[in-house]
Amino acid sequence: MRFLKSASCMLCSAALALSAVTATAAAKHEIYKLLPNSALSGVIDPDMVDRSTVAKALPTTPRDTNKKLVIGWTEITLGNPWFVSVVDTAKAKAKEYGYELDVQVADGDPAKTSAQIDAFIAKKVDVIVLDPTDLAAAAADAQRAVDAGIPVIALGTVPDESPIVTTVLFNPYGNGFEAGRFIAQHYGADKMITAAAILGTVGNSTSESRVNGMITGIIFERSEQLGLGLSKEDAMLMGFNKFQDLKKGGSFDYPEAKFGVVSMGVGYWTEEGGLDAAEDILTAHSSKLDIILAENDFMGMGALRAIENQGLKDKIAVASAADGFRTVLDLVESGDFLVTGLGSGSHTGEGVMILINQIFDKGFVANNLPLGSYYPSQIVNKQNVKEFIDPDSANLFFRYTVPPFKTIDELKD
Repeated sequence: MRFLKSASCMLCSAALALSAVTATAAAKHEIYKLLPNSALSGVIDPDMVDRSTVAKALPTTPRDTNKKLVIGWTEITLGNPWFVSVVDTAKAKAKEYGYELDVQVADGDPAKTSAQIDAFIAKKVDVIVLDPTDLAAAAADAQRAVDAGIPVIALGTVPDESPIVTTVLFNPYGNGFEAGRFIAQHYGADKMITAAAILGTVGNSTSESRVNGMITGIIFERSEQLGLGLSKEDAMLMGFNKFQDLKKGGSFDYPEAKFGVVSMGVGYWTEEGGLDAAEDILTAHSSKLDIILAENDFMGMGALRAIENQGLKDKIAVASAADGFRTVLDLVESGDFLVTGLGSGSHTGEGVMILINQIFDKGFVANNLPLGSYYPSQIVNKQNVKEFIDPDSANLFFRYTVPPFKTIDELKD
């Protein structure tokens, strides 16, 4: 599960197949001109800008291995299993590498995050890990740290343009897009899809990008099914515009694609929040609905409870764009949950620690990483779920290997 406010761009791997374009700067599609945008976090600008000249306070000489590397880590919350797994995995990797890890929790308060950054600067830690509570404030926090000679790595949500080394995260838009495509494939070309959506909150980049991605994936796949002639970028722009209609008016209709969203709720990323939002949606629209599009697994589980409570399990499906929470993998396998996207906290925390180890102990040159180093987009459905279920029941999410980090030059090759 992830949340935050406003967003940016770029990818660490092949991630969005939909963004692999041959557009030149002279023929840049309108969708890329909208970047950065809170509903497009994870969309790759084909003209991504080189960041090698941005001062990031990265080490220029090998570190003294006789001294323990000290990491200051400010985390948003430990309020659900996603964030707990981030920190638990980071602590385990720190122990493995012989690092000192100082974890502070901001409880969703940007002022606490800023104060924790200042404390780390005063402590003269070697590197700061920042899980942003507010993206503009996070950028300013990172600048203060870099000015003090301390590099900053973000996780979970890309801050505003800033001197961070990179952000480690699963792709919000990309996973949503792939989940949306699967939803349209599941229903087939002849079925009108009437949906409702549940976001963590409006204005949050991860929330908006996941749900916008799901809407866009449905639109793109419907274009393929119905011969509407939309390119991937055309579908992305159409999905973006329909999502804006949803935010402003609470619904949209796209009859040419046999698709509409009749309601949008806010679930604050929790199961109880998803339950409450779904109950309101079902009260008003249960007779019309085919599916609830949940931003994350926890809200999706809440929506599923609401559907079951009203005896509508065989009529209304649930899909989510992210988490791959083990409980939901079991629900996908049983057919009770249609699809989810990958986005585990443990692999986010692991990726951050691997990157720190590569930079400080392996000589990795990280000066031109993209602002967002996104893991490749993947979804889990009934056909492939067995591939992702970890025999180790201690893993609360899915089986996964952290991919290599790639520079902007490598991504452009």
